[in-house]
Amino acid sequence: MRVRVTLVVTEKRETLLDGDSPIFGNGKAYGKGFDTRLRDIGFWLENWRYADQNGGPNSKNRVFIPWGSALMIQELI
Repeated sequence: MRVRVTLVVTEKRETLLDGDSPIFGNGKAYGKGFDTRLRDIGFWLENWRYADQNGGPNSKNRVFIPWGSALMIQELI
């Protein structure tokens, strides 16, 4: 599922990331290719980019988002 995550970077700064996250369901099993032990402390974001970035390619890397750093998670349509 494509999501937008609002992250706390510091206590005064937030960052928005858009990306795909299999933990929220997109037809792919979460455990496939992911360490399921980490789902209790956070989730992986694939094919991501900064939300304010217009155009350009998405990052091919994946980033781990701890639950404690995610202020808000929204589904993107």
